[in-house]
Amino acid sequence: MLLPPPSDNRRRQSFYLRIVCGPAGGERHQGRRQGRRRSSALTLCYYIAAVVLLQNTMMMYSIARRANSGVVDTAHETTTDWTLKRSTTVTVTATSHVLRNSRIERAEQAASARLGATADIKSSTSQRSRFGELDFETAPAETERMYYRKRTIKVNPYAHQLLLVPTQLCDANTLMVILVHSGTNNIAQRTAIRETWGEAASTGRWPNEQQNGSCAGLRLAFVLGLSTDEAVNRAVREEHARYNDIVQGDFIDHYHNMTLKSLLDLKVVDERCPGVRYLLKTDDDMIVNLPYLLLLLTNKNLQWSIMGPVNVGARVHRSGKWKLTHEEFPFVFYPPYESGSAYVFTGDLIHELYVTSEFVPHIFVDDVYVTGVLGRILGVNHIMHRGFASWHSRPPSVCDILLNRIVAGTKMTPNLLVNTWKQLYTTTCPVSICITLLFALSIV
Repeated sequence: MLLPPPSDNRRRQSFYLRIVCGPAGGERHQGRRQGRRRSSALTLCYYIAAVVLLQNTMMMYSIARRANSGVVDTAHETTTDWTLKRSTTVTVTATSHVLRNSRIERAEQAASARLGATADIKSSTSQRSRFGELDFETAPAETERMYYRKRTIKVNPYAHQLLLVPTQLCDANTLMVILVHSGTNNIAQRTAIRETWGEAASTGRWPNEQQNGSCAGLRLAFVLGLSTDEAVNRAVREEHARYNDIVQGDFIDHYHNMTLKSLLDLKVVDERCPGVRYLLKTDDDMIVNLPYLLLLLTNKNLQWSIMGPVNVGARVHRSGKWKLTHEEFPFVFYPPYESGSAYVFTGDLIHELYVTSEFVPHIFVDDVYVTGVLGRILGVNHIMHRGFASWHSRPPSVCDILLNRIVAGTKMTPNLLVNTWKQLYTTTCPVSICITLLFALSIV
């Protein structure tokens, strides 16, 4: 660009004004009678130029910080489902979630305490781990690599045993095992599921489905720990004797033992159902749209994948119920993981996740640990599809289910679940062309 001679200050000033404010800025500089207007225009133009320079400086600073963190943002994908694969580049949606890992963990090492000789109860609430070989002062990429890895020796041997298990959890025709996490006192929730979508899993029939067998090839069981009240444990054994659908582990049923319960899922399916195509983990306040889920799985033909409500860039809680200390998990953000309300494992992952867990320190937040930490170590594909409930979702309506707007719905009390199920037999929902097209696109 050719600049005016430095000696011609007036022309030089007019030249810069034209660059910043356009030709009008230079014209305003001409003439004594427009002095005030010229002064105001100069001030405004200088202000605009300063703001632009500040914005550019902040953008460059932000880019430099992200580059140092090894994080790359990509544009939002247009399809309804997408895959996150393990690599140094993390795919992030347009919600601008950013994953930043800053420190290394001195992880947990299992030191389970037995809480009763008769039941041989084991608790993981006292677990703590230390890894002296990890240096907190190393570079973020190196400390991240040291954390997200399979150790050379077992640091958490899974010694917990099955106290109750269905006589035949699966057979040669089982396509998917459904394991519902439930509390020892949640008899009403389990009863409601048995009378509604749990019955569909057993019979293969779904309300309003013209063809019987739309839910064929499914087996469902409830997963529990032990209560500190022996009367409750006795009631659970009686319940299992009646329904033959309870998997119970020898640890206290407590939210700090959720990881033990999730690993029990993997253990029982790995041992009792080798070769099963899918494992669905869900909770006892959920309803699962089984025909729609099976349709999605058939069309996607997934391998080495977890499908569910994927969380990217979720911040670690440092207070409250889900608090993790820096020693337990030293990073600011979790790796990509599926919320525990409902998610599906492909069968080829089940054994590998279970075995790998014995070589990786536990954290008690089970969905983060199993789908996030272990998932990252194994390089799984995280598959998101619309309709999987997360913690902030509202309960689904009858038409949400009939029109396949949801795969899994949450916040279902026993009464709401039973009433919703009854309405599925009688309700007819209007279907627009737009909804039909969206559904057709969503299952591809």
